Amino acid sequence: MRKQRSAAALERQLEFATTEKEKAVANYNLGLFHDNNGREAKAIPYYRTALQHGLNDETKAQALAWLASSLHKTGNQDCAMDSLKEAQRITTDASLNQFLSRLERRVQRTHHAKT
Repeated sequence: MRKQRSAAALERQLEFATTEKEKAVANYNLGLFHDNNGREAKAIPYYRTALQHGLNDETKAQALAWLASSLHKTGNQDCAMDSLKEAQRITTDASLNQFLSRLERRVQRTHHAKT
């Protein structure tokens, strides 16, 4: 079972990260933490920073998916669609693809409802 982390522990992980990979993973974990606690707007910059530092393809696809979901929930449908399309291009994970397909339909419905 994976141990639940506190925000303080995750922030320390980021503070002590020295390599690009460590910084990417620390930012990704902070994004997940805030996202999973209903703070999507706070998660977005962490996901973006993680992506800038470089993640392996599997984690990059997940980060893009969660970023897309957070963008959708905060009302940024165009950026959400861009992120989810990029995630769809690089993922080989069937479960993640299913999630992205469902998210794409929600983003499209929200976008069409506003136009």
